[in-house]
Parts: sequence; C-alpha cells; structure tokens
Amino acid sequence: MNKPSFSERINARLREPEGEIFKAGKWRFWFALAFGLSLGSAILTAMIFAWSAGSLTVVAGVLVLWTLVGTLHYSDSEDSQLARGVSLLDSITLICVLAHFTFLLWTFGHLRTLQSAEAKYEAQAERYNAKAEKISADNTKIAADARQIAIENRKAERLRNDTACQLRKAAQSGAKVQTGPSAAGIAPALSTAPIELEKPTKPDESSERFLTRWDFWIRAANLAELLLAAATLIYIRNRSAKTNSPTSAPSMNFDNLLSVAARTPAVTPAFRKTHASYQQEKTQKTHASYDFEGLKKLREALKDISFRLPGHCFKVDVRGDAVWIRMVRANNSTQETIASAKAKLDILDDAVRMERGAFRERLERFLTENGFDLGGNS
Repeated sequence: MNKPSFSERINARLREPEGEIFKAGKWRFWFALAFGLSLGSAILTAMIFAWSAGSLTVVAGVLVLWTLVGTLHYSDSEDSQLARGVSLLDSITLICVLAHFTFLLWTFGHLRTLQSAEAKYEAQAERYNAKAEKISADNTKIAADARQIAIENRKAERLRNDTACQLRKAAQSGAKVQTGPSAAGIAPALSTAPIELEKPTKPDESSERFLTRWDFWIRAANLAELLLAAATLIYIRNRSAKTNSPTSAPSMNFDNLLSVAARTPAVTPAFRKTHASYQQEKTQKTHASYDFEGLKKLREALKDISFRLPGHCFKVDVRGDAVWIRMVRANNSTQETIASAKAKLDILDDAVRMERGAFRERLERFLTENGFDLGGNS
C-alpha cells in the first residue's frame, strides 16, 4: 500500500463514526481553546492588578475550568434536549471567554504603554530638575559675589570722599596739597544673565500615540478571528447535538483501531460454520427477507475497519441468499475493487447478536482469510 499523505493521515485521525460526530473533537479543539483562554484571562488579571488580589482570580479560573469539563460531558447526553441546551450555553460561555480574554489583552497592552510613557516622563523631569537646581545655585553664588563687590565699592567711595574732604580743608588752611589720580572702583566681572535649558525635541509622532490610535483595531481584528473560529465550533457542536443518534452501546476503542501491534487470535472458523444447531432453528432467508438492522450493523463495523485504511472503503450488497463485501480504492477520481468476498446471510444475524467489538474482530479475521489487505491486523 502507498504511504498515506499528510492530509489523509489528518482525516483518518479526525474521522469519527456516524452518530458520534465531535464527541472526541470537543476535547481536541473546544476544551483546548476554552482552557487556554480561561487560564490566560486569569493570569492577565493577576498581572494587571496586584498578585495578592489576582491570585484569587487564578483560583476562580481553575474552578471554571473544572466546571467546563462537566459541561462538556453532559453535552453528549442521550437526552437530545439536554445535549442541545448545554451545547448552546457552552457556546455563549465561549463567546464571553473570548470577549473577556481580548478585553484583558487590550487593557494589559494599553496599561504597559501608559506605564512606559509615565516612567520616561518622570526620568526626564528628574534630569531637568537636577540641571535647573544646579543653574539656580550658580546664579545665587554669582549674585552673592556681586553684592560683596558692591559693598566694597561703597566702602572705597566713602574713603575717597573722606580723602577729598581732608584735602580741601588743608588747602583752605594754606597748606600745600598734592593731588593724584583717584582710585577706581572695583567693577564686577560676573553676570547673572538668564540661562535656558535645551529641551529635548519631540518626534513627529510618539509610539504611545501610535499604539493608542491603532490598538483598538488590532484587538478588534484579533477578537474577530477568535469569534469566527468559535462560531465554526459552535455550529459543529449544535449541529452534531441535534443530529447525533443516542446510543447506549459501548464507545469504540480507538486505541485498538490505531494499534498496529501483531495479534495472535485463536483460530476460529468462518461465520456461523460452528453454529449448526442455531442454523437449524432459522429458516433459509431470501433476498427480500434479510435483516435490515444486521445490514446496518455490518456497514458500521466495516466503517470502523476502514477508519485506519486511508483511501479505502467497503461496499456491501445483498444478492439472493448471500452478502457480497467489496473493498474499493480511489484511483484517479474513480473507484476500483481490489478484493471481494461472499458471506451467508447469517452474517447479518451475527452483526445484531454479537457485541460490536467482538463482531468487528471476527469480521477482520473473515476478511483477512478471504484475501483482504487490512494493513497487517487480523
């Protein structure tokens, strides 16, 4: 057999029997999405607010996650009304989780932007105040020196005035007085002219303003993506809740279907060959009187077998007093039969009478004995 492609392996992994659509998928996709968003919302809340108070939110988030497990379980109830009601409520809850997470994400991003701008402003203000205080101290010292110079000049001026007065009195009394150049005052050499600090030039557009302008649309787009993904899951869940057929049969063991380990079952004859006493109690059936329920069970068992055979399927036809089983393979948009086997109508009785898993295993052995290639499992 050709190695299955990536898409075929994915389809085989996600394929579920009819009547059980999205029962396993709700844990693969729905639970993972709701779990991640709920846990992320709790962590974001604790990061936005104080951890001492936010830790209570984390505890509440864990409780909500545990409740989510229970609601997912009851969404597969055999009561269709209960299943659809729970599915609808889960859908509304998921939308609220999406809105909550997206709003918290927007709040967290905007808060960090504002905190960054505030820290930058405080640092700039501190540097500006330090420079302004230094310039003010220098100006104060210059002004003090200028006052001291003014005092010395006034003292020198009084001394000159006293000297001039004494000389006039001496001249009036007839004494000979010699005059020389007068002493000049001390002129201050310092200036206290106002000094302006060079302020940093602001960019044409700040990062805070840019983020504030586009932050809403970015978050809105993110929310739209999450809502579309959730809407798809919501449609699948509610549609499957409406159409799934209630069943009390044991769930199919996917591990057995996916396992490729070699098995050595006990040698068992073909269908009904060892049940002569039972055959005597049954009348010979014709094409018009075969068991329709048995035919349905047989087709379901063949679907279970083809689950691990990508690109292959089985066809069942009732002809006369025999049941023909054909294995077909897709080939260039057509189907070709690669194996076929003829069984008695009693196989339909076995399909109804036997447990699903046991019937499937016996059917696999029957097909293998008749030349069907089932990938190594018999």
